[in-house]
Amino acid sequence: MNHCLNPTCKQPKNPDGNKFCQTCGSKLLLRDHYRALKAIGSSTYSRTFLAIDEDIPSKPFCVIKQFFPPQTVSEAQKAAELFQREAVQLDRLGQHPQIPRLLAYFEQDNHQYLIQDFMEGKTLGEELKQSGTFSETQIFTFLKQILPLLHFVHSNQVIHRDIKPTNIIRHPSVTEGNMESETHLNSLALVGFSAVKSVANKSTIGNATIIGSPEYTASEQLMGKPTFASDLYSLGVTCIELLTQSSPFNLRHGNQWEWRQYLSRPVSAALGKILDKLLQDKVSQRYQSAQEVLQDLETLQPREWKCVETFTSGSRIRCVAVSPDSQMIASGSEENRIQLWYAGRGKSGEQLGNWLSGHSGWVQTVVFSPNGRLLISGSCDRSLKVWDLGTGKLVRSLVDWFAPHNGWINTVAINSSGTILASGSTDTTIKLWNISTGKQFATLTEHQGTVESVAISADGKLLASGSGDRTVKLWELSKGKAVRTFTGHQDMVRSVTFSPDSQILASGSRDNTIKLWQVNSGELLESLTHTDWIETVAFSPQLPLVVGGTRNGAIGFWNPYTAEELNVVQAHSASVTSVVFTPNGRAIISGSADGSIKLWQVANSGV
Repeated sequence: MNHCLNPTCKQPKNPDGNKFCQTCGSKLLLRDHYRALKAIGSSTYSRTFLAIDEDIPSKPFCVIKQFFPPQTVSEAQKAAELFQREAVQLDRLGQHPQIPRLLAYFEQDNHQYLIQDFMEGKTLGEELKQSGTFSETQIFTFLKQILPLLHFVHSNQVIHRDIKPTNIIRHPSVTEGNMESETHLNSLALVGFSAVKSVANKSTIGNATIIGSPEYTASEQLMGKPTFASDLYSLGVTCIELLTQSSPFNLRHGNQWEWRQYLSRPVSAALGKILDKLLQDKVSQRYQSAQEVLQDLETLQPREWKCVETFTSGSRIRCVAVSPDSQMIASGSEENRIQLWYAGRGKSGEQLGNWLSGHSGWVQTVVFSPNGRLLISGSCDRSLKVWDLGTGKLVRSLVDWFAPHNGWINTVAINSSGTILASGSTDTTIKLWNISTGKQFATLTEHQGTVESVAISADGKLLASGSGDRTVKLWELSKGKAVRTFTGHQDMVRSVTFSPDSQILASGSRDNTIKLWQVNSGELLESLTHTDWIETVAFSPQLPLVVGGTRNGAIGFWNPYTAEELNVVQAHSASVTSVVFTPNGRAIISGSADGSIKLWQVANSGV
């Protein structure tokens, strides 16, 4: 099928063999060798056609862009300048394999034409409609591919001014022998250069024509003062549209972006922080270059961790905790001891309590109060003790003479305000305590097996528990009411923990899996598999990272939002009984039945 290029032709479609339009008589072969096949797009002042080049034996596809000016002289002159600018910029930028190459630029029959390479593939807008929302993995990959391309454009002192899903094309995979070609590795192409603006070696420019697609356009660009950061804003809007499959107009309420409530599944706090910075209204608060965004992306998935300090307890470690200021480590052991350790201050731990005030059984669990002044411990002796870290003295024991725990206390958790303590026991119950009074105010009894782990969400609304009955339960903390039961583990659930945003719950089991559950819906998001029992699980407060300690002494590292296994470290010579992140997110503390406590940092982190 041939397509007539006469804008006034009422029936532009013609049979393949025609040389002239059967409706208006116009010549169908542009400049005697470009044949338009079909219209593929249009804008205010131009139309775009898929075409073939008849002059070349292989008859390759190309794109014809036809300019037709508006009626007024002033608008026509400005539009013609924009069209010429696109040709000039494509001539400069088309040397990059992910930007269409300019093949020709000319005038014929009182119309300007631009001929460029045809970039085969689907736009991200088409992909979004056909395949649905993007995952965190896809957004991460998208940014890693598009940002170097945007850096190339900006390094040529050009602002694109129209970054959006329909101007980004994904190439199909191409293979050559057993090797994937570079086209597959760099599969995104950037098009839509009609809105470009040359900066002339300045990071900002004066008043410019207001151009671009309003829903993707930064406020400074709408005022005619675009910067390189304006393209990064548009990139951020593109990302949240791909994540939500919602129009950007629907994702903004007043001056606030509220895109998270439209997500079909959560994204990591770390990626969310990057997207929020891309979407800042104030240019000064936004990323200033594509390289800055790439640098932050590189820190999202650290793979190599190194042990920077080892503490030796002399007895099997049952639990560890880290103070809110990340300066102090507390451990509980099978010698009934609580010890305090300080990084860089030697290998001997300070002991809390004595044979009169201390525990008479294994110390199974310890937790710091949010203000760092108190430490609460639970033991096989069925007691809960509250310690003043300033004096090192016992403040009180939490006891209910009428309804005490009748089994080992395996686990404790404290809410963010430091007022409520939850304790889980081998007697199958969870008890809730008022820390300031030392009184119990609720007993939760729905588990049919030992309570191995409890965790409280950051907002203090939810309590999670893992049990020997192979279930995970979610409780409304204020009412002590079970609101959801997660099933699917094939063995005892040893550890539960919430993600920093409380959107995901991780549960580790002796069935060798960590399961990730969406808190709001109860949906099983992923099942992460290891080679041995999972004894302990922790979420990073800063990174998209979940770690699991295992019976064989290993620590596994996964991205919980992509399910990618990042690394496995043989950390200890015996079971890893406890693993926690420091609150500042810079280190991991692991405790083991081999009697050691280890401090881990990202390799080459310098922190």
